[in-house]
Amino acid sequence: FSGNQGQEFKVCIYDKRYYCRACFGNYAYCIPSKIIYNWDHNKYRVSKKSFDFLTQVHTLPNIDLSKLNISLYNHVPELAKVRDYRRMLNMVREYLVRCNSKDEVSYEVIRKKLGTHQYYWDSPHLYSIADLTKSFSGQLQSYLKKLSQKCVHHVYCCKKCSSLGFICEYCQNPKIIFAFELQTTDQCAGCGAVYHKSCKRNGPCPKCIRKEYILNKNKRHITT
Repeated sequence: FSGNQGQEFKVCIYDKRYYCRACFGNYAYCIPSKIIYNWDHNKYRVSKKSFDFLTQVHTLPNIDLSKLNISLYNHVPELAKVRDYRRMLNMVREYLVRCNSKDEVSYEVIRKKLGTHQYYWDSPHLYSIADLTKSFSGQLQSYLKKLSQKCVHHVYCCKKCSSLGFICEYCQNPKIIFAFELQTTDQCAGCGAVYHKSCKRNGPCPKCIRKEYILNKNKRHITT
């Protein structure tokens, strides 16, 4: 403030600091914290210094919603869909990695298509400011929907990929099910087995019980 008595100062909404007119400039940008906690994508007056910084980090995936505000998904349906499509891609990737198909939905083709956005199927909760902005506009949702549907279609149609599906051990229905069928199936966190949501019960899943039984049996066999 020294030497600037009588001059009007402006507050940068991003860093909350005061700037003189010369340093403040005429810049506006969306504020990450307002997006993360209020889903507010309006642009606010910021200093040139903050504008340059926010522009620089705009595409960096350094926002982990699972740690910052996981409940945002409950209040923003379009963002919840983005998360679900990314979860689907994350699960489908495990099939594509094992598949030797050379078609347009092979692992290498999808990996190259994602480019610098590998985190789309690596970490479903990781976002850049640009990703959240595209989620708000519906652009990211549309892109991920098409990509995930294409990958899922491949798994259903590919003989090798479809053979890696599951049978629900509760109802024993012979129809193959997959973990990426988020609306109708659940996956056991312990063993990875997949069951119908409508069939699943409280307590350990059948496969976990079976594995525990075999483990205990082997332990008894070793000690005798």
